[in-house]
Amino acid sequence: MNTASLVIDPRFTLAEIDRRLFGSFVEHMGRCVYTGIFEPDHPTADGSGFRGDVLELVRELGPTLVRYPGGNFVSSYRGGSARGHEIACAWPDLCRHA
Repeated sequence: MNTASLVIDPRFTLAEIDRRLFGSFVEHMGRCVYTGIFEPDHPTADGSGFRGDVLELVRELGPTLVRYPGGNFVSSYRGGSARGHEIACAWPDLCRHA
């Protein structure tokens, strides 16, 4: 059997990693969107129905990009007329403070 070894030296770096690389996505699975991010009747919901408590938790994570739709939902998503046009941020507070 062949064996291999790996030596990791944290002092050796090639380049700094751009933090914009670390993003996330929102997918319609379970409670991610409905009763997760979007819940108009929640006590912390803003005028558009987005939950403020979830916004604060997302800010703590510090994603540089949140793709929507994302995950497996994208496999059947067709942007159509959305391509080439500016798309307004659905969660303005997150867009302003990211």
